[in-house]
Amino acid sequence: MSAYCSHSFNDWRRALARSLVCVVIFLAIPSALLQAQDIQPFVFAGASFDKNSTSNAWIEAFDGSAQCGVFTNGSKYVPNGYLGLSLPLGGVWSVEGALQYLDLSNSFETSISPALEFNGNGYDTIFRARTFDATLRSLGLSAVITYEAYPRFQLSAGPFAGLFIQHSYNEVESIVAPTNSTWKYPENGLTTRTVESGALNGMQNFQFGVRFGASYELPFQPHLGLRPSIGGIIPFTRISDRSVTPWRMQSLGASLDLVYHIPETNTRRFVELPKNRPSERVEVSKPVIPEPPKRPVLQVSVTALGFDAQGREVPQPTLSIERVHVTEVYPMLHYVFFDDGSAQIPNRYHQQTRGSFDEKSLFTAGALEIHHHVLDILGKRLSEDPNTSVTLVGTRSEHSPGDSLAGIAIARARAETVNHYLQTVWKISPERIHVRERNLPEVASDDHNPFGEAENRRVEVVPSSPDITAPLWTERIERVATPPSITFEPAIRTNAGIRTATITVFQRGRILRTIDALDSASSQFLWTLDEKSMPDEKLTEQQDSLNYRFNVIDSLGDTASATGVIYLKKKIHDSKRVVGDTSLEKQLERFSLILFDYSSSQLDRKESERIVHDMAEAVNSHADVKLTGHTDKTGDEAFNERLAQDRVSRAAQMFKTQLKKMGIAPPGISIESRGSRDELFDNSIPEGRVLSRTVRALIEKEAN
Repeated sequence: MSAYCSHSFNDWRRALARSLVCVVIFLAIPSALLQAQDIQPFVFAGASFDKNSTSNAWIEAFDGSAQCGVFTNGSKYVPNGYLGLSLPLGGVWSVEGALQYLDLSNSFETSISPALEFNGNGYDTIFRARTFDATLRSLGLSAVITYEAYPRFQLSAGPFAGLFIQHSYNEVESIVAPTNSTWKYPENGLTTRTVESGALNGMQNFQFGVRFGASYELPFQPHLGLRPSIGGIIPFTRISDRSVTPWRMQSLGASLDLVYHIPETNTRRFVELPKNRPSERVEVSKPVIPEPPKRPVLQVSVTALGFDAQGREVPQPTLSIERVHVTEVYPMLHYVFFDDGSAQIPNRYHQQTRGSFDEKSLFTAGALEIHHHVLDILGKRLSEDPNTSVTLVGTRSEHSPGDSLAGIAIARARAETVNHYLQTVWKISPERIHVRERNLPEVASDDHNPFGEAENRRVEVVPSSPDITAPLWTERIERVATPPSITFEPAIRTNAGIRTATITVFQRGRILRTIDALDSASSQFLWTLDEKSMPDEKLTEQQDSLNYRFNVIDSLGDTASATGVIYLKKKIHDSKRVVGDTSLEKQLERFSLILFDYSSSQLDRKESERIVHDMAEAVNSHADVKLTGHTDKTGDEAFNERLAQDRVSRAAQMFKTQLKKMGIAPPGISIESRGSRDELFDNSIPEGRVLSRTVRALIEKEAN
């Protein structure tokens, strides 16, 4: 060891020794006070799960240049443990000392400028990232003053000091995009390589700072308790000189302690008799009779409320079940979206299913799942109508990194990929497929944000006949509950902790739904009646109610329960409304009037007029029609609300015009704007956002 290192180690040793002396003194003073006051301490042991965070560091990547990446912000979740002693000072004050194992490890990440790499067949735009994992583990001591603000609720703060027992790092570089690239690092043939690793130099081994926290003790035995807490560390010392700017670690987390209160013992005092009496010592015992602990009283209750489709509250709900003939009409979204800088069809699109594919098999799927079968729907329809053809128009984003680097060639490559699939899988003649390319789509999304960039990376399918992209119709029989959902409002009164709390709904012993009442911060718990939790029809004919029970077990093992009843409304079926052996009360037809372009309320005439015509044919004067406008989740909420209102108003006007043109008496029509409040589809992918820009129509009428 060099003289410098030896000198540094001695400094650290002296600093740690000084910290130990301070902690001993810090604990010795209240200990002496306790002997005078006859107050007993308690011990505790616990574990915590903490998040370490670093900001504003400046750690250059191993290559020695900021161009290769600079690590500035990092975080990591780590477990820690400790063992301690608490000495009450009297009143609401106490002092706690603890021996701690403290993990201050952290993980940084930075990106590197993209580069073109040869993959054997051509060049890929490779996007890479660097990670810098610092492993920093220490042993230390802390001494904090605690203040009991409320019974069993404590606030604490005080100094801590520690010494690193391990300090190492590992710097790794990996390929993050494109995911389908065949290029690998030449030194190991993998998509990840280790750049540098070893002991972290320039360490400030001695760490000093302040601990703070808040805790609440939950007693469950006469001398035992559990103490959950939250807290953190604010350091005063830096980690290492490797960072150009001060590298300090803040830590926040949650912990759980097991607390043991040392029982108070009987005290004995010896009293000297007066000198004018025989000299003797008399032992006087002062019995200490502990007050028996008061056992917490556990009381529970639960009520049920119904909510109709409009969200209105239905007190003391009566549940009815109807069998409904449902027709769903889904318009074709004739786009195929691609990843940045890639011409490979994403894995979320279904492929290679020609032999077994049937549109009717999609009757249980939603619009997003149906769209992911778009290649096979197109292939199937083209193969069934040999007189039709399609034009495939490939487009690109001008601002996303991969597309910008590849240029318009990537747009052509995407169209050729779809062309190749239709030819090889569905055996469509090349003469029936025309390939075009352009930069941005003719009607483009905002190409200056990541959402718009993703929507502009696509292939558009333009058919010679509207039948190729005609809407998809599905039909099924559904059971529909009224009200469609039940909300339970449980209440618990106890001084102890809660171990389990469940709400169970059952029908003649068959469990329909189980809800964990500890799984949410909300005081209300929702039961949405779907096909899996719907009451059994055969049992419904024999029983006119469902039962629900709220069961609670507290931390002492005591139990309590409350029950309730949901009444069932029996339906009298008209014998004329029979399809096979199924009695039907209603018919529902749902239409989606898409597509709306980005930030637009203009309906696509060719697509929407066909659906509006089908809607008009489906109604009669006794039908109820509800139109609901929606937007995607991007953009300002107030703007989305106005946009959805404009969309639904235009759709309603088109529908009324079509009814008048066909000479059909208008039914009752209501409109609603939902804006971006309902996430109809996954908005993290472009097709989910495009499908969310819609007006949905629900037509309800009596069964024929």
